[in-house]
Amino acid sequence: MDKKSVIGFVVIGVILVVWMVWTSKMQKPVEQKKQQTQENVQDTTKQKVQETKQVEVQKTENDSAKQNAMNDRYGIYFSLNAAGSANDSSAAKEKVMYVDNAKYRFVFSDFGGSLKEVYMKGFKTWDGHPVQLVDWKRDRELNLLFTSKDGKSINTRELVFNSVYREHQAVDIEKDTSFTLKYELLVNGDSSKKIIKSYKFKPDSYEFSVAYEFVNPGQFIADGKYQVVWGSSLNLTEYRSDEEAQFSEAFAFMGGELEQMTPKDFDKEVNNDLNGNTDYVSLRNKYFGVFIIPDSRKGDGAYLTENKIHLPNDGSRHLFSAAVKMDIKNGASEKSTFRILITPIDYKILKSYDLELEKTMRFSLDFIVRPIAQYMIIPFFNFLHLFISNWGLVIIVFAIVLKILLNPLTKKQTQSMQKMGTLNPKITAIKEKYKDDPQKMNSAVMKLYKEEGINPMGGCLPLLLQLPILYALFAVFRSTIELRQAEFIWWIKDLSAPDVLFHLPFKIPLFGIDQISGLATLMGITMFIQQKMTVTDPKQKSMVYMMPVLMTLLFFSLPSGLNLYYFVFNLLSIGQQYYTTKIRPPKPEEIKKPIKPSFMQRMMEKMQQQQKQIQKRKR
Repeated sequence: MDKKSVIGFVVIGVILVVWMVWTSKMQKPVEQKKQQTQENVQDTTKQKVQETKQVEVQKTENDSAKQNAMNDRYGIYFSLNAAGSANDSSAAKEKVMYVDNAKYRFVFSDFGGSLKEVYMKGFKTWDGHPVQLVDWKRDRELNLLFTSKDGKSINTRELVFNSVYREHQAVDIEKDTSFTLKYELLVNGDSSKKIIKSYKFKPDSYEFSVAYEFVNPGQFIADGKYQVVWGSSLNLTEYRSDEEAQFSEAFAFMGGELEQMTPKDFDKEVNNDLNGNTDYVSLRNKYFGVFIIPDSRKGDGAYLTENKIHLPNDGSRHLFSAAVKMDIKNGASEKSTFRILITPIDYKILKSYDLELEKTMRFSLDFIVRPIAQYMIIPFFNFLHLFISNWGLVIIVFAIVLKILLNPLTKKQTQSMQKMGTLNPKITAIKEKYKDDPQKMNSAVMKLYKEEGINPMGGCLPLLLQLPILYALFAVFRSTIELRQAEFIWWIKDLSAPDVLFHLPFKIPLFGIDQISGLATLMGITMFIQQKMTVTDPKQKSMVYMMPVLMTLLFFSLPSGLNLYYFVFNLLSIGQQYYTTKIRPPKPEEIKKPIKPSFMQRMMEKMQQQQKQIQKRKR
């Protein structure tokens, strides 16, 4: 490589370094985070047990004083349920029931007639607990929000709905496919004014439906509008909350465009009130998402909120809510049905709905990464997985295939570097001859390139072309549900997370790293060998040591799947390079064979011609 090629390579490295540092957020105390998360899980479990025990021992009471207080608070009278309990949740005993199918266990509550808990079957948190996605501090989702006739805001999550199911009743949808869960709320004790919520389920699906029916809504809803609300972010499920928080977002898909709420400043709530035809609203964390999809007709708008809060040990969490706004078309009777999808963020599942749900799979440099990730990498990964069960082996096969596909670029890169190596003495002589006239020196060097048929960017261009693939791989390995907790061999238990061999008693300065990754170390070693075989110019020897060390430190905190891919890719590159330089080196005539001038060469030649014409005119 000449000086320009080295500069180009360094620029590429700087871009990569800045981007990786920006996205990976490595400077987090991992061990303290682990301890804190364990404490949080234990506290959560204890609180859930206490709440369950409290519910089980509570007895139904008819508390008229609390009922009147509730009436004053909400400005609207809701009747007593069959057991005689007041419909204010503060005065009543909560009654829950369970709905199971092949994909989930749902826990429903008569408080709000709402969804209290969602357990995803087949998925565990990083520490082995069942994945439960409804925020345990808030619980009770899929509620209604509207304004009463006297101008007060009503959220049905605070009210107790009537139901006919038994307390702690369990229903298996795979055995009872016709089951419908129905809740009813009377207004003013009058059966002619009420709200009915009906849930229907499928045996083997992440989707269910809910219908909201209003009887004479014009008599108790002021402005003829209501919202279907998911009021809190999904629970955190992964090892590091700070890294998982980067994926937390809220979305509204309206008019073919995806509106999104992304994390901003700490402790500053941001609201986004949107009007127009709404196809769906959605919330997600790193690997799971919830979609509220109007089914009977499109929504009339969306309301999204976002707030970012601190967690202990430099952690963070993003608090989101999402609601579909609906206009009441008939003051005598109104009914709307919604499809609710609570699902892993799986491209195949989202794409199957043909509603552009997959657009919520956001990537850094999305306009570059998305096409490569969604149309090349993910489909090919899934194809290989049809024949290979181990995802680590899938990554190895993928690296081999990609190496074969990129071989023409690699071959050109090698040829260009070999040709540049033969010209180094001539280029050095030209630089010495015209050291006081940079313009003549550049002109003479370009003339030499043209005579020898060499593209000066030939060594760096293949690297530039591979960068989008690198970004796409980084995004896929970091966020695809298929690699979540996927084991490979030995110590590699999760291909979506770093494979930590041990922790250091200190942090590496500047990088803030206190963990050593096995695959990242192997990747760095292979990168050093590759650099050692490639770099022959004594002036560039620092590159042999600097780049491998720098990249190894950066990759310590990246997913082990990505490190496995680059380790295998580097091994293949070393083998290829050894073959082309030692076993079958190119013949002298192949090295001297001219190459067609590149686009960049032609542009530079035109610029030089224009400069010469300008100088002639000045004379």
